[in-house]
Amino acid sequence: MKSVDNITKINLLYDYYGEFLTKKQREIFELYFFNDLSMGEIAENIGITRQGVFDMVRRCQDILNDFEIGRAHV
Repeated sequence: MKSVDNITKINLLYDYYGEFLTKKQREIFELYFFNDLSMGEIAENIGITRQGVFDMVRRCQDILNDFEIGRAHV
């Protein structure tokens, strides 16, 4: 579930570190967080499974959080 605090934090991290995500990761991230599409809608539009969208959103969040705490390896 998207809480306001989590959305604010992840959006700020995206502003700082979003360029480190791949084009596909950025696309899915933006559809989910900025356009507020459901994972099912994104899956249908992109042509992947809902599980694939879920995994990608989670991976993006992990990458952005890792950059924030200095664990990311570029």
